[in-house]
Amino acid sequence: MPVLLVLNELSCEQQLAVNEIDCAMRQFIDTLRAITPKAALVTPMKLPNIELAPGYPMNRWAADGRNRDLWRAIRARQNRAPYTFHELTPETPGDDDFQFGGRGALGLAIAHNHDGLAVSLPTHLDWDASHLPVRRLWIDEDADELVDDAVTVRHASTPEHTDFHADWLKTFDGDDAVESGLELWAQRGERFPALEFLPRVENHLTDLSPGWVRPVFVRLIEIQRAVSEWVPTSGRQPVWASKITPEHEQRRRLCEFVDLDGTTQVFDMHARFTPGVGRIYFRLNGAGGTARIAHIGRKLGA
Repeated sequence: MPVLLVLNELSCEQQLAVNEIDCAMRQFIDTLRAITPKAALVTPMKLPNIELAPGYPMNRWAADGRNRDLWRAIRARQNRAPYTFHELTPETPGDDDFQFGGRGALGLAIAHNHDGLAVSLPTHLDWDASHLPVRRLWIDEDADELVDDAVTVRHASTPEHTDFHADWLKTFDGDDAVESGLELWAQRGERFPALEFLPRVENHLTDLSPGWVRPVFVRLIEIQRAVSEWVPTSGRQPVWASKITPEHEQRRRLCEFVDLDGTTQVFDMHARFTPGVGRIYFRLNGAGGTARIAHIGRKLGA
């Protein structure tokens, strides 16, 4: 799976002179080049149609012969993307509403939801940061309420910003890289020794859509780490790295599955992943000190 780079469309709204656009684009492409060559860029529309500044589309910039090599560099990274910007947007309008400075920020939302890196043209001091604080409004369907919280989005607008993401970028290289749900299933014993998977989960992973591979991988790593450090005899839950809760009583019947020993059990603990209402349902196995996974996919009953 390539490193996902997502263009922050808000960085293309600044009124700039032509020479300022040229300078911003050169630094933008230097930033792209500072990231692993496996990086893939997704943008809200086809590259030639993107306005680098109001009234100045990228095809006008690319028509300048001096920018030919730079144009090829940015095209190469977009061609590497296995999915489009719109394929990564939430399945249901309102799943997530990300705002930066009071403006909708779809690029920042996609970068956050898909464990990616938002990239910006260096057109304003707002973008001179390795992480961006963003307001997120989302519907917690389990609690039936609107949640207003703050998240931090990985970001880069200069080559120097990429240094802050070095450890994260390493997870895309070598033995840590994962390309598909099929790989996750085949390597589950090695990657997730504290997790057990019901046979039904094989199809869930092998049929996993490309946009969900990385989010599922990240959640499974978090659950693996928390369970591996868990002491069942302590009487306490593992220390989760993201929101994990039991299902409401009236929905627990949806979480009944035949366990590995042939008995029917309730797997109502669940982690969330996006876009949409992605869920990983599991139960803790105190006797073995493991978590047993029963379902990976859309929220049960959704």
